[in-house]
Amino acid sequence: MIKSLKLKMAVIIALLCVILLVIQGYSTLHKVKPDSENLLDSVYDEQTEHFASVINSWLKDATSSVAAADTVVGAVGLVNDGKDLLTVLTKLYNANDMAHDVYVQFEDGTFLSGSGYIPDASYDGRTRAWYTDAMATPDKFYFSSPYVDSQTGKLIVTISRSFDYGTMKGVAALDVLIDTLFTGIDTLTENAGKDGGYIFLTTADGSMVYHPNDAFESTADQVLNVKDLDIDYVKMAEDEDADAIKDYDGKEIYVTAKEIEGVGWMLYYVSPAENYDSIVDSLQQHILTIIIICLVVAILVAVGTGVIIAAPISVASKKVKALSDDVKCGNADLTKDITIKSKDEIGKLVASVNELKNAMSDIISTINDASDQLVTNVEGLKSAADKTADNVTAISNTMEEMSATSQQTSHSTNDVAQQINDITTLTERVSQNAVDKTNDISQNLEQLNRLRVDIKDKDEDMLYRLNDAIARLQEKIKDTQKVEDIRVMTQGISEVASQTNLLALNASIEAARAGEAGKGFAVVASEIGNLAENSANMANNIQTVSNDVLAIVEQLVRAAEELSEIMLKISSENTEQKKQLIADYVQSLNDCYDAMSAISTDNREITSSILSIQDSISFIDTAVEENAQGVTSVADGTLVLVAASEDVKNEADSIHRISANLRNQVGGFTYHSDSVQ
Repeated sequence: MIKSLKLKMAVIIALLCVILLVIQGYSTLHKVKPDSENLLDSVYDEQTEHFASVINSWLKDATSSVAAADTVVGAVGLVNDGKDLLTVLTKLYNANDMAHDVYVQFEDGTFLSGSGYIPDASYDGRTRAWYTDAMATPDKFYFSSPYVDSQTGKLIVTISRSFDYGTMKGVAALDVLIDTLFTGIDTLTENAGKDGGYIFLTTADGSMVYHPNDAFESTADQVLNVKDLDIDYVKMAEDEDADAIKDYDGKEIYVTAKEIEGVGWMLYYVSPAENYDSIVDSLQQHILTIIIICLVVAILVAVGTGVIIAAPISVASKKVKALSDDVKCGNADLTKDITIKSKDEIGKLVASVNELKNAMSDIISTINDASDQLVTNVEGLKSAADKTADNVTAISNTMEEMSATSQQTSHSTNDVAQQINDITTLTERVSQNAVDKTNDISQNLEQLNRLRVDIKDKDEDMLYRLNDAIARLQEKIKDTQKVEDIRVMTQGISEVASQTNLLALNASIEAARAGEAGKGFAVVASEIGNLAENSANMANNIQTVSNDVLAIVEQLVRAAEELSEIMLKISSENTEQKKQLIADYVQSLNDCYDAMSAISTDNREITSSILSIQDSISFIDTAVEENAQGVTSVADGTLVLVAASEDVKNEADSIHRISANLRNQVGGFTYHSDSVQ
C-alpha cells in the first residue's frame, strides 16, 4: 500500500500517461498497420514491376537480335537474294551471349542457321509454334513456351517475329537456353532475397520458366505449369485482400505478379508474411520505445510535479501529524498556528486545520472552566448532601421526639379527660347540693314565716328546728367547699394546656426544619396550639368561676355562723328581740338562697366550659394520633431521603472523579485562555 502522496501522484500520473500512450499507440498501430501493409504492397508491386522491367529489358535485348536478323533479311535479301544472309546470321549469333541460335525460316521452306545447325530432311520449321504463332501476329515478337532442344536436350525458349518483304516471307527467330536466362534472374533473385523473398517466371500460358526451388522448375522430362502446383500462386497474386498462404517451406507468404510488357510472360514476386509482421512488430517496438521514453519522462514529470505539489502537503501533513501526536499525548500547544507558505488549496486546508485547532482550544478552555466549575459545584453538592443527611438525621431524631411527645401528650390528654370527668361529676354533685340547699332554705323560710306567726307557742320547737336547719346548712356548706377541688383540677388542666402548647410550638419548629415534609405537621401543630390555648382560656374561666364560688361559699360560712349566733341570741332574748333576730335570720337565709342560686348558675357555666374542654381534648387526642401517624410516615420518608442523600453523595463523588479525570486530560494543553492569563 503506497502511503506517500508524492509517490501516489507519480504513480497515478505515470499510469495515466502509460494508459494514454497505450491507447494512442494501439490506435496508431491499427491506423498505421493497413497503411504500412499498403505501403509494403506498393513497395513489392514496384519491386515486382522493377524485376519485370529488368527481365523485359533482357528479353528486349534478345529480341534485338531477332529484329536485327529481320532487318538483315530484308536488306540483304533484296540486294543479292539472300546469299550473304547466312554470314550475317552467324555474326549475330556470335555477338549475342544468350543466343543458342539465330535462324530464319522462309515461307518456301528454306532454313538458315547462324550457328551452322542443319536440320534433318524431315524437319520443317513451318510447323512449329514459334513459326505459326509469329506469322499469326505480324509485327509482334512471339515468345514460345520452354521446350527441349533436340540438339542439346536442354530447355530453350524461342523468340520470333514474322517478316514480309514481298517475295521474301518468313520468321526470324532466336533460341535462348533457359539456363542462360537464369544467370540474370539469379542476380535479381539475390536482390529479392534480401528481404527473404524470391521471384519466379512463367510464360503466358503458365509454363514454369524459372523458380529458385528445383522442384518447381520445368525440365527436359517435364514442363511444369504454375496452375498445376499445390500452391495457388495465381489466385494469391490476383486477390489483393487474400490472406497469407503457406509456401513450399511452410512459411507464410504473400504473392504479387506482373506481366512482362510486350512478352506476355508473368513474373511472380513471393514475399514472406513476416515482412508484414515485422513492420507491425517494428511499429509496435517503436511505439513501445516511445511509451518507455514517455513513461520515463512522465515519471520524471510526475516526480517533479509530486515534489512541487506534494511538498507543501508533506510539510503540512508532518505539522498536522505532530499536532495530532501532541494532542494524543495531551501536551499540545494550541496557541501556535501551523504555518505554511502555500496559498492554494493546501494553504486553505491548513487554515481550516488552524481554525479547527482554535475551535478545539476554545472547547478545551470551556471544558477546563466547566470542569473547575463542576468540581466546585460537586463540592457544594457533596456539602449540601452531607448537610441534608445531617438535617434528615436531625429530623428523624426530632420526629422520634415528636412521636414520644405525641404519646406523652396523648397520655396527658387522657389524664385531663379523666380529671374533667371527675370535675364534671363533682360539679354535678355541687350543683345538686346547691339545689337541695336552696330548696331547704326555701322550706326553712316558709317555716320561719309560719314560726313568726306562732312564735310564742312554738318557740322552743322552732329553736330546735332552726338549730337543726343550721346544722344541716353547715354540713351542705362544707360540701360546697369541695369547689376548691375544681380549682385545683383546673390548675392541672392549665398546666396540661401549657405543656401541650409548648409541644405544639416544638412541633412547629421541627416541622419548619423538615421543610416540605413538615408542612402538614406545621398545620396540625398550629391547630393543637390553638386548641391548647382555648383549653387554657376555658380552664382560666373555670378557675375564675370557682374562685367566685369559693368567695360565695365563704360568705355562706360567715352567714351560717351569723345564723348560729342569732339562734343563740334568739334562745336567750325576749320575743321582740326574737322577732327581730328571726327577721335578721330570714334576711340571712335570703342571702344564702341568693348565693346558692348564684352557685347553681355558676356550676352550669362550669359544666358548659368543661364540656367544651372535653370536645377540645377529644380533638387534641385525635390530632395527636394523626400527628403520630404522620410522624411515623415522615420517619419512613426520612429513611428514604437519607438513602437518596447517600446516592447523591456517591454520584457527586463519581462526578468529582470524572471532572478530575477531565481536568487531567486537558491539563497538558496550552490554549488561548492560558496565554491570556
